Amino acid sequence: MLAEHLVYSTALAIIVGMLCLRYTGRDVSWIIIVFAWAPDTDYIFPILRFFRFRFRYDGFALIHGTFHNVAAMVVFALIIALLLHLFGIRYIDAFILSIIGFGVHLLEDALVYPHGYMLLWPLSQERVGLGWLLASANEETYKADFFHIANTDVLFIGLVFLLIAILIRTRFEGSGWIRWYMPEKIYQRYFAGNNKS
Repeated sequence: MLAEHLVYSTALAIIVGMLCLRYTGRDVSWIIIVFAWAPDTDYIFPILRFFRFRFRYDGFALIHGTFHNVAAMVVFALIIALLLHLFGIRYIDAFILSIIGFGVHLLEDALVYPHGYMLLWPLSQERVGLGWLLASANEETYKADFFHIANTDVLFIGLVFLLIAILIRTRFEGSGWIRWYMPEKIYQRYFAGNNKS
């Protein structure tokens, strides 16, 4: 799911960034892309388990998937919003965009895995998932078949969404929106001359 999270979160960030810029005059939607991987910070638990450190909470061992729920999403967004506020990003912007980034990760996992994670914890301990993006209806497991970093079918759907998002934003803003997603020097060198806005 490494590549898919990048593609899906970027597609959403492009559209959300367009709306943010229009209504607030700011585009910090890169927060969505960066923090779409936040739920996977729980990969630290299997690594720690290798070194014989084991952690438990509420009767469950902390493993990969522990942070894939709404409670972790809210706590994480509060912490990130406080940290980013120290760097001049409005608290509410950072909070909402962190929620969106974290949420797009959870949504994509739910669309891929039929019985994924306890997404609604602490409200429910049931493992939920839809499995809609699997290649076939009877397939029960996700297979990373694109250089072992992505599932070809899931990645293709994400690339289509990304292309649509790029076309929509470019249609409304020209190519100038790209500046929000790269260092200023690179934008000036390669894109500034082609900007319509």
